[in-house]
Amino acid sequence: MSIESPTEAVSKADIAPEMHLGIRHRRAASLIQEFYPDGMPEDWRHSYLAMMTQVIWVEDGDDDLAEMLAAIVDAPKPVLTVWVAEDSAQANLWQAAHPEQQLIIMTPSTPVWTPQAEGGGGARVALMPGSDQPAQIRAWLEQFVQQAPAGPCALFVDGESPSVPTLDRLQTLIELMGL
Repeated sequence: MSIESPTEAVSKADIAPEMHLGIRHRRAASLIQEFYPDGMPEDWRHSYLAMMTQVIWVEDGDDDLAEMLAAIVDAPKPVLTVWVAEDSAQANLWQAAHPEQQLIIMTPSTPVWTPQAEGGGGARVALMPGSDQPAQIRAWLEQFVQQAPAGPCALFVDGESPSVPTLDRLQTLIELMGL
């Protein structure tokens, strides 16, 4: 598929999504043991997560929503925020107050790409299960990239026990693939 302009045709392959990598279940016990440095005070974890990942998943019902959003705003680098909201009013107000912040607002019914999903074309957010199979992770990443629209997209390691090794493998693949 091409997008026609008056002077040239641009292939869809030339309009790549902008990938941001993060962990969906940021408060999982396994993540606290594997991801955060030993002895890190609990109140520092929000800032550490914002520094160490490229995208943060938040939901309206999170009991630490205000703290996480403050850490995102204070982060020394850009952090994409994916906000799942029944009503987008609060997310829109936050975006208006912080226009420099990239934000994807989702409802619980917004399509999310997963390796098991049929179709899912045009999804900006992907949930990747933990895997120790690099070839499988690469195939999943390629499938997501093929269907993803241009612009900011979020790729989350999913599961109640997020896999830090999967996060590391995905980061390496994203860098090697030039995404």
